[in-house]
Amino acid sequence: MTIKTKARSGVTDAEIDVLLRRAAGRKKTPTKIRAAKYDSERDVLVVKLSTESTFEVPRARITGFAHADPAALADLTINPGAESLWSANADDGVLLEQLLAIAFGENLVMTVGARFAARRRSPAGSAASRENGKKGGRPRKNIPATRRKKSAA
Repeated sequence: MTIKTKARSGVTDAEIDVLLRRAAGRKKTPTKIRAAKYDSERDVLVVKLSTESTFEVPRARITGFAHADPAALADLTINPGAESLWSANADDGVLLEQLLAIAFGENLVMTVGARFAARRRSPAGSAASRENGKKGGRPRKNIPATRRKKSAA
């Protein structure tokens, strides 16, 4: 049952429910490029993603566009699949992964990806964890008697 009273933040429970449903749906869809344009004043590509996030990448840092005439980037198009950009005038393109690595740093992108992958549990791992919980927790390691710490008498 949803209560329509306003909390201190000014957001109702119904609004929170809508936002949670929207976020759950977004979690299941891959991130795609929704819009892209070249800003000639700042010499950057501005990329808007399906997550409603926007980021900028300096043209000079994009290998295929660095030596292209800035005016040639006025024809940027989003390729089918929405995972890359192409400029027919520059006769080159760039993948979303490359843009993210340039904008945020390759190490950060790899680290974050690894963290998300590590958080996922396999069904077998989840089942084993539940079984261990029923038995009182994680089983102790079998440590040889020679390596055990001796308690002071």
